[in-house]
Amino acid sequence: MSNKTYLAVCIAVTVLVAGSILFVPGLSETIEQNLLIFLSTNAR
Repeated sequence: MSNKTYLAVCIAVTVLVAGSILFVPGLSETIEQNLLIFLSTNAR
């Protein structure tokens, strides 16, 4: 995968996740919960 393609995929995923956090309440709670679990397990 070239750098331009990789950058485009990263931007698309970022926009998609940010949009889902803003506009889909159930999905945003799931993302938040998984992120907190990930951070709490790796903070040790």
